[in-house]
Amino acid sequence: MKSKNNLPDNTANKHKYPVNSQSYENDSLQYNSQDLDQEQKVDVNPVQLNTQNVNVYVDPPKTDYSGKITGITLRRKDNEVLQYVDIYLYFGHKCGLPVYETTSDCNGNFAIENIPPGYYIIHAQCGSNLKCESPYIKVLPGQSVHQTLVLSYEKSPSARS
Repeated sequence: MKSKNNLPDNTANKHKYPVNSQSYENDSLQYNSQDLDQEQKVDVNPVQLNTQNVNVYVDPPKTDYSGKITGITLRRKDNEVLQYVDIYLYFGHKCGLPVYETTSDCNGNFAIENIPPGYYIIHAQCGSNLKCESPYIKVLPGQSVHQTLVLSYEKSPSARS
């Protein structure tokens, strides 16, 4: 049997429905009945995941990694500047053809530019008698290395940095 508000008349129901439809829409109570013997699974070891984003910005970006070797040529006997010395650059060790050739200027200065990073040896020669061979020269990316070449009449390699 239906009541006046179009809701079923249920006398067995413990909870009464509101008589006014407006109050029924505004009513926010929920009626919930739960069996107390119900098993519930609860995780006692919860897992928490954290993430972090790390952004690294390099300003300005380096695009040219070439290095440079500069230096001066001197005579061992009197430390006098030698001009127009033939200079040969070898990659790693003296073997085969040089990777770069140049000549010192009238003041004994020389420059070898735009070379990739690495280990080099310089062989310098003035005429057929004066010679010099540098120890390994380490050139890092973008680095400029100064090398003093001291030429002598000795047959053994000699150089001074």
